[in-house]
Amino acid sequence: MSINNQGGEAQNVSANGMSQADFEKQQRQNSPKELPGPYLGKVSMVRLSLLLSLLLVFSGSAYAIGYLVSENQHPPSLVDQAIKRISSGDPRSPTEILLQRAAIEAVLKATKDRWSNYFPPTTASAFDATLEGRYSGIGIWLRRTPANQLEISSVQPKSPAALAGIKVLDQLISVDGTDVSSATVADAIAALRGSPNTTVALDLRRNSSEINVKVKRAAVLTGDVLASQVAPKTLYIQVSAISLHSSDDVATALARYPHSRGIILDLRDNPGGVLSEAVALASQFLSPGVVVSYTRKDGVPQVMSSTNSSPDTAPMVVLINGATASSAEVIAGALQDRNRAVIIGDQSYGKGTVQEISSLSDGSQLEITVGQYHLPSGRAIDQVGITPDLKVSENGEIAQALSILAGLVALDSGKSNNLKK
Repeated sequence: MSINNQGGEAQNVSANGMSQADFEKQQRQNSPKELPGPYLGKVSMVRLSLLLSLLLVFSGSAYAIGYLVSENQHPPSLVDQAIKRISSGDPRSPTEILLQRAAIEAVLKATKDRWSNYFPPTTASAFDATLEGRYSGIGIWLRRTPANQLEISSVQPKSPAALAGIKVLDQLISVDGTDVSSATVADAIAALRGSPNTTVALDLRRNSSEINVKVKRAAVLTGDVLASQVAPKTLYIQVSAISLHSSDDVATALARYPHSRGIILDLRDNPGGVLSEAVALASQFLSPGVVVSYTRKDGVPQVMSSTNSSPDTAPMVVLINGATASSAEVIAGALQDRNRAVIIGDQSYGKGTVQEISSLSDGSQLEITVGQYHLPSGRAIDQVGITPDLKVSENGEIAQALSILAGLVALDSGKSNNLKK
């Protein structure tokens, strides 16, 4: 309690009547001989050091325990463990990068999806160039057959391969004496690449015969679309692959050549390519509505439609054959389903799965299947293909197309005359 002395300041007195000064003196006598604040004696320093040591030991243990818990919760995958041990073992073993590539290719092989591919950084740029319609090589597209053979799926018109007589469906056996029959598509593309004007020797199998050819490499740009007038006001457009500029090239041809008497769109030997370009190309002839759809693994439907309010309305015939595949089949199937064109030729290839390309951290690329095409009517393409409205032999397709267009023009003319009456 506190009392106030007359003529002096307040003095604190303990509850037992002892003065504050005496009480503090007694406390000092009974307490350890340590001083607070900056006056640390030898004993306090030792105790502080011990305390800090204990804290450091505890912190290190806690970190180690946390690391072990983290490792147990998220241990390295079996593949990572195996690669690490193999690459750190025998000095003659492949590098870790090569082992990782082998693991990726093995995973893709285990999916049994022949359309999935892995492109290392060295060949990813070549694959991009192909999609962009640029070739530094001989001008062919490759794919795997159901029997796992390396097959030529497209030959670019007027390319070195075309001039050397290489044909679609030829099987590639070796490049410059190196067997590539069991190589990945990426490795085969890499083997075919080279500087312009250099020569590459190829061994091919056509039916049961083996063919040996030498091809001079060249750099060719945007040669996937060729257009010409085959009859008065009749336009012939050959699209040999669906690359990133194909839709624009077709639009240029439509603007350049008069075609009121009809269009022949030649998709024979077209292996497909970029889906968005295929949709854009088909949309030039289709009013607003579905072109193609597919459902991803997560169940979310992807619908790709035409938004063209003023499509080209000239009579149209589309040519297809057994090598017309993938997004080229999407174009033919959409035009057929929506009654926009007459499809003639032979049953198409039947490659109706969608591949998506994604990049990995080192610049390599994965091409993996993410869905299956469905045409506007809902029918699927995969392992079925497009059945032509009229089956025509390959040599007679152009003549038959011109005959059909003449009939369509006459029919439209008759309708117009009836309306005028």
